Amino acid sequence: MKGRLLFFFALFLVTVSFSERIRFVSGDFYPPFVYRDVKGEVVGISVEILKAIEKVSKLRFDIELRPFSEALSLVESGQADMINLIFKTPERERFLLFSKPILRIQSLVWVRKDLRVKDFEDLTAFVVGVVEGDANESLLRAKNPSIVFKRYSNFDELVQAVERGEIDVFLMEDLTARYYLIKHDLYHLFESLPPISAEWAYFAFPKSKLQLLEQFNAALDRLPRGEIDRMVNLFVKPRFFFPIWLRWLILAGSSVTLLVFIAMILINKRLARLVEQRTEELKKKHEELQASYEELDAVNQEFRASNEELEAMNQELEDLNRRLEEKTEQAERFQRASQEILDLVNRLTYETLQEKEFLFDILKVFKRYLPEHHFAGVILKSSQPGMITCVMREGEPIIKRIKASLGSEQTHEELLKIVADVCNEKDLTGTELVPIRSQETIHGVFFYRCENMNAVEKQYIEKFATFLANLLSFRSYVREQGLFQRRLLGVVVKALEYYDYYARGHSQNVALYATLFAERLGLERNVIRRLFWVGMVHDVGKIFVPQHILNKKGFLTTEEFELVKIHPLKSFELLSEAGLEDIARIARHHHERYDGKGYPDGLSGENIPFESRILTIVDAFDAMTTDRPYKKGMTLEQAIVEIERCSGSQFDPYLAKKFVDLLKESPEQFLRKDR
Repeated sequence: MKGRLLFFFALFLVTVSFSERIRFVSGDFYPPFVYRDVKGEVVGISVEILKAIEKVSKLRFDIELRPFSEALSLVESGQADMINLIFKTPERERFLLFSKPILRIQSLVWVRKDLRVKDFEDLTAFVVGVVEGDANESLLRAKNPSIVFKRYSNFDELVQAVERGEIDVFLMEDLTARYYLIKHDLYHLFESLPPISAEWAYFAFPKSKLQLLEQFNAALDRLPRGEIDRMVNLFVKPRFFFPIWLRWLILAGSSVTLLVFIAMILINKRLARLVEQRTEELKKKHEELQASYEELDAVNQEFRASNEELEAMNQELEDLNRRLEEKTEQAERFQRASQEILDLVNRLTYETLQEKEFLFDILKVFKRYLPEHHFAGVILKSSQPGMITCVMREGEPIIKRIKASLGSEQTHEELLKIVADVCNEKDLTGTELVPIRSQETIHGVFFYRCENMNAVEKQYIEKFATFLANLLSFRSYVREQGLFQRRLLGVVVKALEYYDYYARGHSQNVALYATLFAERLGLERNVIRRLFWVGMVHDVGKIFVPQHILNKKGFLTTEEFELVKIHPLKSFELLSEAGLEDIARIARHHHERYDGKGYPDGLSGENIPFESRILTIVDAFDAMTTDRPYKKGMTLEQAIVEIERCSGSQFDPYLAKKFVDLLKESPEQFLRKDR
């Protein structure tokens, strides 16, 4: 009887000991490890692990959600039996026992896939979202000190900003990030950079709960292999992103494939029948051709006789051609001269059109095709009233400016006297004068002396004088157009400076730097001139950007920056409408990057126009060295370091090196602007 009582008493103690519940505390909101779902029930990875432990052991858990600091305090004081997953630190090891490692948690930077960010250096161009107090912020800053952070009070606020498109890059632990990205259907839009940190998470117990820790670890060992990974996937396994348009595309493709297959069968049968018909027809045609060959043989014999007659006629034609060639030889010489002159005109630029040397080249061509002439020249009206300019070729070019007037009232003798004074000739016998006239305007007189000239050659001389008249009229028009364009561009620059405070001085600086750099590269004069003007007006498209954004004293938001990015396209449109297509093309691409990450067209490498690559460097240099309300301009040395750092990414590496060499050799030319 006494033995039975002892047995039941021991059984009672064992039952009581095993029926004691384990008080499990956790931070009140730590998804996906523990949180309350929409029904108010406590769920999460940690909850599933505890349920699995209960199945393989006699341990039973009462879960309490409290603020994390309060939960940790309860475990330290021994009032709670264990705490949810935390990281192991030397300080915590002094008063806590840790289970076997449960999960390896990585801290990652998540970026939108379409941004094509490859490493931490690329994050300089973006604002990185982070939850306040995240210790990994300092680790990321160590990898790239230039990163700009935007802090949020909790995970929900940060993810909502991502969902609205306010943030394209954010810092978060891998499981937590995957949970939120899957929850908001954003997982397929993001990818992660290499881990910033990776640490194991453990369940922790008070120092007095060593036996409980051993029981818990033993239960962990009894869990099936991969069980914890299965629990993780319950909350963070991404759903397969299968767009509806892709489903329709597959369905449409399958339907088209089926229709094509059926059509091919029908076509194949039809072709088989056609082949049989064509084979029979070909047999008949072959028989007909055999008969035709016999007829052709007879016809060929007739052709041979006809060919003999044609050969005799060809001989007569050749004789006629030789005589025609002799008659047209002189005319052809003038035609070749005209072609050479047209080639000279095709190579004209605004600058060469203003030079007297162009008239020298024309006279040189004329002299080559009239080898008998003694001299040839042009008398032109001067831009100064009451003056004329004489241009001629006799060995070396000669230019003389004489006080005299030129008009329709001059007699032949008066013009001959002017020619005699210029050429120092007393005997002008045989000298011909041809007016250079366009409509009612007399531009000058073409004079020459040539012996044995026939009527056809004189007609070509008159056409030559008419050509000179048209050329001079065109030169006057181009001069007026050039002055108009310069004034127009000046007005555009003034308007932009009034609209955008930062543009005051920026356009002039960029134009000056572009000119200096182009001269250093040894570019042609017309290219240097074009770079100067595109430097003056490359930002004219900013008049389409709201003024409060251009003059904002601080960093721009994503939406504001997208508005600013339209200005190269607007510059292109405005300049193209003004007839400045060459300048417009260069201005359009001055914000492209050598690595293809620029705008508006995302061009890369040699696909970016050469002059645009020059403009990109000098524009960026002026921006670096200019003070802004929210930053101090760089020194020349700092700007050189930044250009070298961005060589090959933002800038053409060849041009970046040449520009740095110029800055080092002539720094005084780049320090003359007001800051």
